[in-house]
Amino acid sequence: MKFIHLSDLHIHSDPSDNNDVESVLDYVQKTYPEHRLIVTGDIVDDGHERQYLQALNFLDKFKGRVFICPGNHDFGVMGNFYEHDRAERFDEKLSVPLEQGGRFAGDNNPVVNIVSENGLKIMLIALDTNLETNHPFDFACGKVGERQLEGLDTILSNPATMSMPKIFFFHHHLFTHNNPFMELKDAYDLMRTIFGRVQVVLFGHKHVPNLWRNSGGIHYILAADNSPGKNFAREITVRGIDDIEVDDIRIA
Repeated sequence: MKFIHLSDLHIHSDPSDNNDVESVLDYVQKTYPEHRLIVTGDIVDDGHERQYLQALNFLDKFKGRVFICPGNHDFGVMGNFYEHDRAERFDEKLSVPLEQGGRFAGDNNPVVNIVSENGLKIMLIALDTNLETNHPFDFACGKVGERQLEGLDTILSNPATMSMPKIFFFHHHLFTHNNPFMELKDAYDLMRTIFGRVQVVLFGHKHVPNLWRNSGGIHYILAADNSPGKNFAREITVRGIDDIEVDDIRIA
């Protein structure tokens, strides 16, 4: 089973500002028609309704094989100041129409999807890592929160799914402890929860691609670039819980 990781699309209200996004998604649809798509947040630029309409127009063609989570720009004015109405809009305009199987706005549990193909079942776990604050010093920081951490621990402790490969994704960068304006505030608690219990971790936010192999008891940890205008992304191939490959592929 193959997945493509994209992030930080930053879709704008004016269609003329979305040419690079449209080009990337059209190329992915035509070139990788069997791949599943994971988009790790900042799908729109500031949560405006027109942006969500544009985003659904672009992503609806992937319905059934696209999986998303929100970023700080999805939930906030200028990506910095959280607004509950914009968070609710993410669910109403994207999560529900794209059939994500759960909601992200508010104090919710992780959103879980299980995908099956040729006898292989893979669990996809998505989080909302937005910090619901308007304090200017929090800027674009994130937080998982106790409810999602507890929910995640419950999911990963289920004996019925322990043998199932797991792809875990969210928006905020896991390794930004030295940046007080971008950090995931409870990154240590998150790593302690997932240590040795998931196979792939995906995120974006920093607009810098990176890859960590066999770190924190996890096969692959991948940070994505902001995808529009770029000519490559990462492909994750899963054949089993210990049979996973990551490759760079062209997306333009």
